[in-house]
Amino acid sequence: MKILLNELNATPWHTRELKEIAEKFQTDTSAGLSEEEAQSRLEEFGLNELEEKKGRSPFKIFISQFNDFMIWILIAAALISGVIIREITDAVVILVILIINSILGFVQEYRAEKALQALKELAAPTALAVRNNTEKQINAKLLVPGDIIRLSAGDLVPADCRVITGTNLQSNESILTGESLPVEKTTEVLKRGNVSIGDRINMLFSGTTIVKGRCIALVVSTGKYSEIGKIASLVQEKEEQTPLQKELKTVGLRIGIICLIVSVVVFAAGILKGFLAISQGILNTTRADVISEMLLVSVALAVASIPEGLPAIVTISLALGVQKMAKNNAIVRRLSAVEALGSVSVICTDKTGTLTQNKMIVRKIYNGLEENLRYEELLKKQLENKTPYHANTEDFNQEIAFKFLLENAVLCNDAYYTSKTDSKLIGDPTETALIELGNLCLLEKSSLEFMLPRKFEEPFDSNRKMMSTVHEITEDYFFPGNIKNIQNHLSENNKTSQAPKYLLFSKGAPEVITEKCTRIIKNNSIMPITDKDKKKIEEINTKLANEAMRNLAFAFKYLTEMPQGKKIEQLENDLIFSGIMGMIDPPRPEVYDAVQKCKNANINIIMVTGDHKLTAKAIGSELGILNPGDRIIDEEEFTSYTKEKLTSDIEQIKVFARVSPEHKVEIVDALKANDHIVAMTGDGINDAPSLKKADIGLAMGITGTDVSKEASDMILTDDNFATIVQAIKEGRVIYDNLKKFILFLLSCNISEVLLMFISIVFGSFIFRLIGVDPLLAYLPLLPVQILWMNLITDGLPALALGVNPAEPDIMERKATKRRERILSKNRLWQIIWQGLMLTLGALFMYFIGPKLFSTHSLAHDTDIFHTCVFTTLVITQLFHSLNFRFEDRGIFAKGIFANKFLNISIILSILLQLAIIYVPFLQKIFSTASINLNHWLFILISSIIPVILINALNEIRYFKKRKKYRKI
Repeated sequence: MKILLNELNATPWHTRELKEIAEKFQTDTSAGLSEEEAQSRLEEFGLNELEEKKGRSPFKIFISQFNDFMIWILIAAALISGVIIREITDAVVILVILIINSILGFVQEYRAEKALQALKELAAPTALAVRNNTEKQINAKLLVPGDIIRLSAGDLVPADCRVITGTNLQSNESILTGESLPVEKTTEVLKRGNVSIGDRINMLFSGTTIVKGRCIALVVSTGKYSEIGKIASLVQEKEEQTPLQKELKTVGLRIGIICLIVSVVVFAAGILKGFLAISQGILNTTRADVISEMLLVSVALAVASIPEGLPAIVTISLALGVQKMAKNNAIVRRLSAVEALGSVSVICTDKTGTLTQNKMIVRKIYNGLEENLRYEELLKKQLENKTPYHANTEDFNQEIAFKFLLENAVLCNDAYYTSKTDSKLIGDPTETALIELGNLCLLEKSSLEFMLPRKFEEPFDSNRKMMSTVHEITEDYFFPGNIKNIQNHLSENNKTSQAPKYLLFSKGAPEVITEKCTRIIKNNSIMPITDKDKKKIEEINTKLANEAMRNLAFAFKYLTEMPQGKKIEQLENDLIFSGIMGMIDPPRPEVYDAVQKCKNANINIIMVTGDHKLTAKAIGSELGILNPGDRIIDEEEFTSYTKEKLTSDIEQIKVFARVSPEHKVEIVDALKANDHIVAMTGDGINDAPSLKKADIGLAMGITGTDVSKEASDMILTDDNFATIVQAIKEGRVIYDNLKKFILFLLSCNISEVLLMFISIVFGSFIFRLIGVDPLLAYLPLLPVQILWMNLITDGLPALALGVNPAEPDIMERKATKRRERILSKNRLWQIIWQGLMLTLGALFMYFIGPKLFSTHSLAHDTDIFHTCVFTTLVITQLFHSLNFRFEDRGIFAKGIFANKFLNISIILSILLQLAIIYVPFLQKIFSTASINLNHWLFILISSIIPVILINALNEIRYFKKRKKYRKI
């Protein structure tokens, strides 16, 4: 076969003549391929199935959790503690922490990627192929380019094909385009190459469904080269880390490096100082003891530097947020999505089924009088899906045209209910819309069919663009007796005065129906249709089309008898025009408010749809997404854009129409390049690649395909766009709280490091200054005590900060930019100066303890000193957590105690601290001792003063900022 793989993938087959395609594939459109040639091509192109990339094993995912610089340092600290200096308790605690963090990370990362499996399930199991001039059912995996296949209504298309012949052919391509309306297929050759999938009317695509008609088609692409295969490759692309994940990794690396440097410097200085003291006879110990002591100091410094509890607290906080979101119809599949949701600055949303209801309704009616005035209440109730409009008999008598219009819409209609008790309508969306309109007017199809049973029909044909049905008039039928000139009309057209026995109803394209009409109902009279009437009908049709509506015209005709030997098509003349109905897939009622809330929250909305430009423009304008000055582009314009131009222009583009899956991914990339955090909503297979590419993919739970759900980060169980706004608010609250407890934990860690560093490096010198024996210099905090603070007495308030109530202006703030960091320069300075303040009280207790609390029993005194310093820092940090109740305020702000979980965590942490101070077996583990009221008095004073200083500085900064904004 003389065709290359890249040529197979790149050729626009919809622009080629069938003869050229057959020659290119060296196939006979009647006889098909030979079995030998098919086998040869199978070896060349491979099986007709989706290609799967090999993923990581669970073991590799678990091991990767240890690939972090901070983790390496903690592992080294555990080994030193357990093997060299024999501090088994410290080593065990560190290892337990490492294992817990690794398990949490593994659970987040290890998830079965079912998106590809869901795509594979869309593949047709078998296909009816023509091989060696014989039709045979074969496994669809064995199809190759050049195969000839036969398809009929209900079949799943097994590969991308070009239609050779077709009869009334329609396919449902919603899985690829997102648009629910069936697409009419023809054999017509298209002239333009760069048209969207939805406009390639001579092509059929793998995974779509034939909903009407039958055809013979030529396979042009299989497996990974098909349109659905391209989507599969996009779905399997590696996910990017969220900004918070990247930032925490960077912070971890920096903390690890600083920790390593500080530990090495202190270790070297301590060894040098110890060896010098031994050589001078000042210190009565061995060099091995000095090395062991300094290793303990280094481990303590390493443990103090690293916020061991941070990964676990971040995970738990996000998990709590996930539970809260689930109650509000938002199911989070990946914890990182919660953080990303709180930073969303742009929502790229699909139109059909997301902004709109994904069902057609009648929105405008014209019946020869005034358009959409008399029936506005009826249509409004239909749009809101509320109680039916009770149109009574008198209304029908007064508006005969409306009566015939409704009867025509309901009876000249092939939609049906699956059963008498089942409310599910089956059929073309436009036809189901007409049935539902009849139901609102209490004109049920079953009742009408009893009075006007269908006797003959002429189905819709894409060439004729209309359909007709003939119904027998039974004695139960309500005959509109106040039409003033029915008898005259019948006599004039049928040369008889017989009563009508049949009704012919027709519906179709307005321009076609109008041409077949010679009469129109006006003022309850049948009158000749004039050029003025036709012009008015044409104007109405154009107006509705410009509003992106799908229009159908209706006409009827009385028959005194059913002419024998005539086709209904021959009766489609001298019709009476009864009206036009404009149908549309309307916006969800709740979306209007949701869009406004997004605007208030400084979140941009971009509509990305596979629908036509005109329809997208109408819906976008109605919802307020598209405003004057905003741009809308379609696929033809999109293909002319370079990557750079798209990135520069995308801020002005609010609607993308007729876009392909690849284009959606490019849109996300362009927005990311502009520092946006991007959310993408969607429900179709065509949305899966962009859902995966976006910072957060939001799939619809009801209408969404399995593929879109598996590719998403979050599923909206009610398919409600308004749920997105609530989820974003919750995400913002969680992200705001993440910032608070990260800053809280890091400032606490800084205080521990500063305490250790200052006491170790300058301890002996300061002891001399205040008249204390420098040999009494001790390690202020032991590793196990630091771990206790980092995990328990700091960890509990941090978790409570993670469920902090929302601040009042949370949905009025600017959205977070991609490059905006939690640990900005200002916040880093905030952490450092707050850490320094927190250290002051503990340093005071460290240096003053030997002077105030000495009993001249070195072992007992050391435990007392440790306990006092340890407890002072614990209480200081607990009080400090109240400073993070609000972003800019201090502990005296109104509502400071509104977070009951924070209040409980502080009380619980104090009780736990009391336990390790006064419970004997815990004293042994944590090297603490019982302390008296005199100790507690100094501890409380030393704890409160630093917190008051921090609070005062926070309040000064807040009022300065407020004064600045008032001037602006």
